[in-house]
Amino acid sequence: MSPDEHTLFHAPPILASASPRRRQWMEALQIPFEVWAPEVDETPFANEDPERMVERLARAKAEIVAMVNPGRWVIAADTTVAVDHHVLGKPEDEADAARMMGLIQGRRHEVHTGLCLRRDQEIYSFVDTAEVHLRHVSDARARWYASTGEPLDKAGGYAAQGIAAFFIERIDGSFATVMGFPVERFSELVSRLGLLQSWLGMPQ
Repeated sequence: MSPDEHTLFHAPPILASASPRRRQWMEALQIPFEVWAPEVDETPFANEDPERMVERLARAKAEIVAMVNPGRWVIAADTTVAVDHHVLGKPEDEADAARMMGLIQGRRHEVHTGLCLRRDQEIYSFVDTAEVHLRHVSDARARWYASTGEPLDKAGGYAAQGIAAFFIERIDGSFATVMGFPVERFSELVSRLGLLQSWLGMPQ
């Protein structure tokens, strides 16, 4: 490894996301990072599985940022909510948010988060899934929740870390995955690659 390559390897990773929740996880892990949020068309392909979609989008985000930042590690992720394998994106307005809550209340649904770690042509990606079980939510309460504005920029129309926590009966899987950053599997990957030791000065 040349001196320049060594410097780039140890440089802070780039988080390819505008999500405040992913930034919060990076800050909680005390990993120094930079932010570069790329523009990606997140429209699902016809008949595309939700798991394939989030991994494809995470890899696409990482590719865009990696191409203009050679030698740098890039972290990208994408999250979606699925009911019976049908993707629920971000609601268009309050009425759509209330509709989405009507679809997922009183039953379980899946939250899929795809994550990609990339440096040049070195690419690692995976999908982590959590099952979320919601209590029954009345139509009136669903409309009230939509009016708070909280669900309007959230996949599936709710925020597990916000008011919607009152609606959650249980989560089977990682809460971090529901929030859009599968910390456990990410930590396992970057530790195996020796990146945690590099970024944090963590001993072997």
